Amino acid sequence: MTQSNPRGALVYGFWGQNIGNAFFNIGGKWIVENTFGPNVSEIQDQPAYRTFHKKHSGNPKNDIKLLQYIDCDYVVLQGPMLTTSFRAIWEPTFKALKARGTKIILLSAGFFRYTDEEFDAAISFLKQYPPDMISSRDARTYEKIKDLAPLTYSGIDSAFFWPRAYTPVKLDMDPYITVNFDQYPEPNMTVSNAPLPGSVTANADQSFEALGRHWALKQPSLLKKFSAAGQWQCYLGARLDMRSLPEKIDGLTVMRPEHRVNPHITWKVYSQPGAIGSDEPFTYFTIYSQTELTLSDRVHACVATLAAGKPAMLCHPTPRAYLFERLGLDEIRAKPVLLDLDMLHQEQESELAFLRDAAQQLFPKG
Repeated sequence: MTQSNPRGALVYGFWGQNIGNAFFNIGGKWIVENTFGPNVSEIQDQPAYRTFHKKHSGNPKNDIKLLQYIDCDYVVLQGPMLTTSFRAIWEPTFKALKARGTKIILLSAGFFRYTDEEFDAAISFLKQYPPDMISSRDARTYEKIKDLAPLTYSGIDSAFFWPRAYTPVKLDMDPYITVNFDQYPEPNMTVSNAPLPGSVTANADQSFEALGRHWALKQPSLLKKFSAAGQWQCYLGARLDMRSLPEKIDGLTVMRPEHRVNPHITWKVYSQPGAIGSDEPFTYFTIYSQTELTLSDRVHACVATLAAGKPAMLCHPTPRAYLFERLGLDEIRAKPVLLDLDMLHQEQESELAFLRDAAQQLFPKG
């Protein structure tokens, strides 16, 4: 087969319920255009990924199964799709695409919970329906899937490419920090130019130095229990949060972006000052690129911030944070960290070189 400009489709979707999906969708689109070529379009993700759906049962019965009818040379999936429900959601589509001769590419691939059950389920599926290429987003995923496709690479999360895909608008405003908490309650913060008393730091969930200040963070214990209980319980916890949080912290404006705006629950999105929510990702790129610091329980709020050369700290135990280890950011849960942008550029260029070579092997030019 010889083809100079293969036709591709990138699976996109569910930005409103998790705008972080858009971050790696946008970065991934730039990656594919600059490796496989510009003849690539977007298509919806599987409907099973909507919030509160029982994913193990697959897609809704009456879904038209649009992805099975894609007429293109390759399809790109991205993100933490390697789950126990991967087969239930994707098997009919993989079967149909492979029957048509469509190549399947997993880009920025990761597991979700990183359990033995998940490893076994996802690996069993990929052995039966091997993709044509896999690039992982963390080293632990790579070690599990490196033998499951003809072409594999230990890559990075596609969202780290967003600054190469989009130039944010400039903001003329006072210095601000972004505090973005969705599942867990926003911590109560004690911030001072002077060292904090031992009684404060000993009782804190995290204490650290950043921006020339001493910080101590403590999440309300009762609200934290609701958050740990599950997805819908965290909404109940948010409803019970009667605090009035500050507009400024030690002279820094607090901006509170919301990553889940569909359904648009106004009382949750705008419950505190400095709130902002949008159904498109570019506003968030603008915010995170000009922040002084991001504190968040959202992985991709931290990714977007770090990719722009700003410090970020993750306040969540999720194993999906393994993608930070891939870039040497192991301490991101203990304190704010900065990403070496020169190193990031080298990692990006190495991945792009692999993908260009992969494109040539999958679609040789005549």
